Order: sequence, then C-alpha cells, then structure tokens
Amino acid sequence: MRVIDRIVPVPQSYTLSCGADLYLGRPGEANYRIEANLPDCDPLYASAVSELKDKLGKLLGVCPCTADGDVVIRLCVGDAPAEAVNADQGYKLVVADNAITVTGFGAAGLYYGVVTLCQMLVIEDNVLTLPAMEIVDWPELRTRGHFMESRYGSNTMTLDDWKHVVDHMASMKMNQLVVAVYGCWCVQYDHRVSEYLYVPIKKYPQLKTPVVKRYYSPEKQGWVDEEALPPMFEQDFFGDLIAYGKTRGVTVFPLFNSYGHNTLIPAAFPEISSKDENGEPFLTGLCTKTERTYEILFDIYDEIIDRYLIPNGIDSFHIGLDEVWTGLAQNAGDIFRRRSDFCLCEKCRDIPKHELYIEHAIRLLSHLRDRGMKHIYMYHDMLIKKPHHGDFDATEMMMHALQEANLTDVVVIDWWTYSDYQESLMFQSTKPEQGLRRTVKPWNGYYHWNVISHPLKNVYLLGKMAKEEGCEGMQSYSAWDESYDRTHVAQAEYAWNFNGSGSVREVSDKYVRARFGAEYALAKRATDLFDDIMSTERIKDWDGELMTSNHSLLMSTLAYYFYSYVREGKPYPRNFPGEAISNVLDKRSVYEPQMISIAAMAREAGALWTEVAKNPAVDQRMARRYIWESSHYECLTEDYLAILRMVDLVNADGTVCPCSIGKIRALAQSRRDARLDLMANFELTKEFFLRASHMRNHSIFMQFFADLDGYLAATPAEEVKLDFTDLSGIASPMFWKLR
Repeated sequence: MRVIDRIVPVPQSYTLSCGADLYLGRPGEANYRIEANLPDCDPLYASAVSELKDKLGKLLGVCPCTADGDVVIRLCVGDAPAEAVNADQGYKLVVADNAITVTGFGAAGLYYGVVTLCQMLVIEDNVLTLPAMEIVDWPELRTRGHFMESRYGSNTMTLDDWKHVVDHMASMKMNQLVVAVYGCWCVQYDHRVSEYLYVPIKKYPQLKTPVVKRYYSPEKQGWVDEEALPPMFEQDFFGDLIAYGKTRGVTVFPLFNSYGHNTLIPAAFPEISSKDENGEPFLTGLCTKTERTYEILFDIYDEIIDRYLIPNGIDSFHIGLDEVWTGLAQNAGDIFRRRSDFCLCEKCRDIPKHELYIEHAIRLLSHLRDRGMKHIYMYHDMLIKKPHHGDFDATEMMMHALQEANLTDVVVIDWWTYSDYQESLMFQSTKPEQGLRRTVKPWNGYYHWNVISHPLKNVYLLGKMAKEEGCEGMQSYSAWDESYDRTHVAQAEYAWNFNGSGSVREVSDKYVRARFGAEYALAKRATDLFDDIMSTERIKDWDGELMTSNHSLLMSTLAYYFYSYVREGKPYPRNFPGEAISNVLDKRSVYEPQMISIAAMAREAGALWTEVAKNPAVDQRMARRYIWESSHYECLTEDYLAILRMVDLVNADGTVCPCSIGKIRALAQSRRDARLDLMANFELTKEFFLRASHMRNHSIFMQFFADLDGYLAATPAEEVKLDFTDLSGIASPMFWKLR
C-alpha cells in the first residue's frame, strides 16, 4: 500500500524523495531513538511523545525507553510557511538523511505531525521502514468535529466510552466535541417525554432524567427491564472528559438548549414555561418576558461554567435554539394537545416570534460573553425562511442585533442541513456577506438505533460550501456508532483538505484501501453495495412514477423507530407493525421487488465482509461490524417479505385454511429466530452502551413474531382470524410494554 493512502486526512503537500527507505527495525529489534526538544507548556507535547513511543513499542515489541538505534526521530517546534492557514495546527514531516523530523508549528501541529507519522508506521515484509519524503500540512478549517446529541447511546456512555470517542477523533485530527448536556423531545417510548440531562445541577437537584433500559437479551437469556441515570450525570465526569480532551487536542464543551427541545425545565418550573392564551403553562418552551426565566437559566449556565469550563480553560458554549415550534406530545398528560415553545401570554402574544427569538438569543449570548465565553454557537434554522418553520428571513435582523450588542466577534452561527442533494439543502449559502462567524453541520447518519446510513454526499456538499464561503469549521450532527466510520473519515478529509480529498468516490475508495487494503476488491464491492442499499436516489417505476428511495423505505417505512412518534389521527402507541404493513401493501408492486433487491444486496455484502474479515491484515473489527450491518439490512427486509407470504395465506375474510396455519407458524418462528440471531450477534459485535437503544427496537420485531406464533399455537384452527394490518389483538403485554 502507498504510504499516502494511510494518512487521514490527506495532507496539503506530500512529496516522495530520492533515496533508500529508512529502516526502523523489525520485531524484537529497534533501530531508532527519539529526541524530543519540546516545551512543557502544553499537554499535547507529552501526548505526542507518549503516543509515538506506544506505537513503536507495540509494533516492534521493544520498550521505547531502551531504543538507541541509528535513525533519529526528532520532535521539535518551528516556524510555519507563509502560506499556511491555521498554522498552529500545521506541521512539517521530513524523512531524510537517516532521520525523521517532525516540526510542529504549534502544540496541536506537533501532535498532528506525530499522528501522521504513527499512521504511516506499518510492518510490511516483517520490517518497519519509511520512504524518503516530505510532508507540509495544515487544516483549512480551524474547527473539525462532532456535536454529540443527548439521545440514544450517548445517554448510557461511560467515561471510558467517551474517551474512546476522543481518541477516535484525534486519530483523524478532529479537534472539537460538543456534548449536548440538555435536550428534550416528545413522548415516544414508555408514555414519557424524551428528556435528557447529562450534568447534575446542584442548585436544582430536582432536574434529572433516568434512562429506561427495556429489551430482550440473548446473552442473558432473559429480559432487561431497569432504569438508571446517565453515567455522565450520576458519576459527574463531564469535567474529566473535558480535561482528557485537552490531552488529545479535542476541545470538549457543552450545548444546553433553552427554547426548543426544552420540556424538563418548564415542567419543573411552570412559572417560566411558555403559556397559552389563557395563561396556562404549555410545559414546554419559555416565557421570555419574565426575569425568573433568566434567573434559572443563568444559574444553570453559571454552574456549568464555574464547575466544568473555567477550571479546564474552556471558553466555548453552544446554546442550541433550534426547532422552536408548535407540536404534539410535548407532555405525557395530553399527548394530542398542540403546545407552543413560543409563549402566548399577554406580554408575548403580540410580539412577532422572530423578535422574541432574537431578543432571547441576545440575552443568552450577552450573558455568556460576560462570563468569558469567546466562541458561542447557535443554530441557524429559526432565522431563515423555509417550509414549516415560518416565512420570515431574520438573518439580517439577527446580524444587526449582534452588532448592536457587540457580539459579532464571539458568536458562531451553526448551519445544519442533511440532504444528499444540492437542490434539497435547507439553504444554498451560509451568507458570508453578512460578516458573521459560521460553521457548517452535515450529519453522520445519526439514526444508528434505527438503520445505519452512509451520507458521504451530504458531508461533501457541506464541506464544499465551507471551503467556498470561508467558514471556520465543520461540526457534524452525530449520535455515536462506529459503523459510521467511513462517514467520519470523509468528514475529517473534507474539513482538513477539501480539494485534495477528491470526489466522494475517491474518499470512499481511499477509506477502503486504508482499512481493508489486503482485501480491497472484496471490500470495495461490499462498500458499493452498502451505498446502493441505503441510496437516497428516487428512481422511476415502469409507469414513470418516482419510487421511495431505498433509504426512506428502510429508515421510515420498515424500521420501527419512526412509528414511536405520536401522530394526529393515529392511536398511541401506534398500530405496529400493522401500519407499516398497510404502507407496504398499498405499494406492494413497487416495494416487494425493492425489498427483494435490498435483501439480495445485503446477503452479498454480508458474504463479502465475511471473506474480508478472515484476513488478519485488514481491520477485522470494522469488517465484523459491517457483517452485522449487512445482516440487519437483510433481516429487516426479509421480515416484511415473510409477512407478505403470510398475507397471501390468509383468506379475504381473515380466516386461514388449517393447512396454512402451520406454514404461517413456520414463517413466524423462522423470523423470530432470525431476529434473535441478529440480536445475539449485536451483543457480540457492538458496544454495551448501544444495547438499550438498539435492542429495544429489535425486541419489538422479535416479540411480534413470538406473539403471532403463540396465538396460532393456542387458538383452535377454526377460530384463527388474522388481519396483518392490525394484529394488536394478539399482542402480548410485553409487546405493549416495549412500545
């Protein structure tokens, strides 16, 4: 493999030189010595030396402290070339004259230079060598990283899990991790509002949000049914995570929402909640015309700043402020009542919503600036004209408000949009002409608990916009699952060196070579199949009608998660899988062959990844993970294909011929067992913190087939009646409890 293919992200300048390869050693023999002439002022210097020693020690099996070979590995700090941007994160790496010299243009640059060197160090033909070369490198975007939503998965992550995320990011030279420490959604599972708080607020100890863990575990051969506070909250380790991030060049800071995505606080303090026309609290959103609102919010902000940020030298904060609207299920007491995040009391009702919004934002931003925050992020979506979000473009008004409040130097507008297609992006520009600081936000796929997708095109489009419009960063909307590894690498590439990274296909191919080079052809075919399986392209059927994309079919029509939402005119819990089966039957002539195609591609992908995983020269851990994802795509589509076969065995009046009952039972048992097998492999393949979110949805499918089998086993043949568009009558108590 070419050395350049191992480097993530691709450097700005890479030149191979004449001369023999440098011999660094072989197993049991070290032909190098490390000379580090570095200041002690930044923990990144120590981390760079430590990680280099660790890498070499593991490769050669020789303690680095005893290594005293001919090749000098020199780590130092020097001046950046004039053309370098974000120079403090840049470096120069030279392999020549029996020496490897890594010169950082700052502490972060030295660390990234060592990351590059470690990426290149690979034993080949039983020796460790490097070709003569020169790399000069720096990032185009100053900030590169992830926003980790306060949602499924992150709510059960331990400190070690979070540290692994930091390490994973640092290995790709990503330097920003935003943790949503507070965010709320609507009622979905357990007849509860989905609320998340990751840090204890000592002044308001009543604010806490337990996590419900409810699923069947093949490993335990039984049900998990328990509640626990998020580990970050219970163990109060957010400050420890921030401190650890600094040792890896990753700035960790919080997002704390206050207008939209906010039900816990207004329910705990109804006096500050947004109110209806009669003054009754909506128990969502805020009344921004009462000072008590800001007394509580600033108490919370100040506690976070004083306990976590100031002690760790962090001067960044994200205030969210996205998706402030009216919606259902904002309180479990009346899920079908529409409640507004904007207040309708007599003080607020006559003020345009965009004015209320901007006034509130300025209050928060000003307070945080006065508390020493120099990088304060807020979302863009409530400021622009768009469908379903209002018809007023308030970006110009926001710009003037920021100018009048002397906030333009500290506020960063966070522009998010998740389409794979330019014409479908929420916006076509981040409005650089307004002179505001800006960052772009693609997504990594996010819905890992539902179905894994691969949005490299979205990352490309946002990276292109950031490059062309001079944005300062890229910060994905993320929920952590390493099955998004290829997307994470693409984001690292496009945020560091957009033009040098190439097309989406080139970035994907480079990823395959780096992770699975010894089995490139098989892994390339499997990766292409993944892209086809989760394609967002809508093709036309024989009649010229646009079909549902594979992505939408799997994500929204077949998988369970989106049926957990409350919808007007539908029961709660929703009729599942009856509603999904009705959707499939309505378009069976289109969906059935589409599902057959997806299942076939998934089987082929799984077989290919199985072959790839046999080779110890590849990243076997990731290959095994992709085997599981292939199995998931296949299992989901085969479940519905089996149900269609069952539907065909039922008479028009719902009765079933006695000879067909056994066939339906066999199909139900087969699908139950297939789902159990998928779940068992999940427990063997993926991290423990993902179980509560993933396994619950899998358990719903498993229990549905178990309930169907049990009903047919216990019911006399002449009394069997089946309507697959509504099987709620045969559902077990556990099936309802899961929902």
